[in-house]
Amino acid sequence: MKLKRTIIYLLLIYAPIVTFAQKEANGTGKFSLSPAFELLRSTHGNLFYAPSLKTNYLFANGLEPGFGFEYATTPLHHDNGYVLYKLKFLPVYGNLKYNFKTSHQIKPYVESSLGISFNKYDIAVDATPDIKSKVKEQGFYVYTGFGTKYSITPGLNTFLAVGFKGYKMSTNDLDINPHGLSFMLGFTFL
Repeated sequence: MKLKRTIIYLLLIYAPIVTFAQKEANGTGKFSLSPAFELLRSTHGNLFYAPSLKTNYLFANGLEPGFGFEYATTPLHHDNGYVLYKLKFLPVYGNLKYNFKTSHQIKPYVESSLGISFNKYDIAVDATPDIKSKVKEQGFYVYTGFGTKYSITPGLNTFLAVGFKGYKMSTNDLDINPHGLSFMLGFTFL
């Protein structure tokens, strides 16, 4: 219920901003706004739930640079001999999307995002799960994937995407590094 309310608020706040920005572009390109619901299935088997919001600028050649953020949470996660509680991740990232040219209502695309994730959780060792300490850290955020847009009207698309996501990518295999397969479902307002 709280997630649904958050998405509705985001739509109400940002729809007028996108409309204004589109009028300012004078037909040279289009700004878009894409609220979505994301689900990450981590390699350790649990799920991270996240509303997200991206804004991009669509060029005539199919490129769409932009930026976005999401708010991912899960109550419990096991990683590298630790038990993590009340995980909250807030990645802020730059996004680049490429839309393949097609005249059909269904349009495929690929995208990639890089940024920083602000992470907060309680941590305990597997052997003593009741002794917790609080952790606040930042990490390198990565997403790459592909998807399809379905044109409902000229100014409204729905999309479905699948990709790989990591909230704290690192070369150290002992770092706490939630990552896995990501699914995304949302709308794009042009």
